[in-house]
Amino acid sequence: MKVQDFAASNVLGTWGDESVESCKLEGNQVYPFPLDIRDDDTFGPGMPGIGYEVNGSFPSVGTAEGTFRIVVEVPPPYNYVCDSGTVGWTATTSATPPATPSPSPSPSPTETATPTASPTASPTPTATASPTPTATPSPTDLVAGWNHACYVGPSGDIEDALGGISQDVLAAYRLRAEGFDKWFPAKPDVSTIETLSAYEPLFLLSAANAAWLQQPSDSPPAVTPLSQGWNSVCYAGEPKDVESATQGIDGQFAVLYVLAPGQGWQRFVPGRPDLSDAIQLSRFASVLILVTEPGGSQWAFDP
Repeated sequence: MKVQDFAASNVLGTWGDESVESCKLEGNQVYPFPLDIRDDDTFGPGMPGIGYEVNGSFPSVGTAEGTFRIVVEVPPPYNYVCDSGTVGWTATTSATPPATPSPSPSPSPTETATPTASPTASPTPTATASPTPTATPSPTDLVAGWNHACYVGPSGDIEDALGGISQDVLAAYRLRAEGFDKWFPAKPDVSTIETLSAYEPLFLLSAANAAWLQQPSDSPPAVTPLSQGWNSVCYAGEPKDVESATQGIDGQFAVLYVLAPGQGWQRFVPGRPDLSDAIQLSRFASVLILVTEPGGSQWAFDP
């Protein structure tokens, strides 16, 4: 049993001891990664290693409550930390914990929330369009804040791969089955990413809007292996609506999310149009997909 994801909207943080507007974590701070529900009906702890902590419980049928904390560390040359502190939240849901043990609390700025309870889901992403690479360098537009972007260039050192945007990127994360690898500029002691492979998706925290110029590598993958659980994937098929693009893995995944420049999410839940957004996958869009197939699967990108 798991809570499938957690979102907090417009969280006000602090620089040191002073609360300032510039430290506001605007929009939906969405963490679509499952939280285990323990035997005592509590869940957590989130992902403290990347600045997201959440704890909660179900005090009665149809209710949930707990605390969360979001910390965004900006490494040198900026050297500051935006910290929400420990914030209490409450939520209500129409689902009962025994029958649907995966509610999705979504606290608002007043620390109260009314999640949409469903067997799978909950944030509301918006599609990230990544341009189709050509024979010459082509840009991927990044926004100030979080981006889920596909690196399409040749394998090599991460700093070389980031190129002209390296001065704007405050942090990079790469999702693997065992957790996150990470990279911070000028902090090799805490960075675990040294090189990038062609057609790898990354979560990038950018200090400003930027155009990431990339020289596309030859031969994008025709098939991408998927492990059971969450996968971050660079979609290498032709532009299609998400239902058509995922026909080959129908029945093998529970939900798919796409992050947009506006920091929002769109989701697709197979067989549940009432819970799904209209998503058009562009070529080399980065997606998050929750695979349910034991032993994983293979996503073949049909032309």
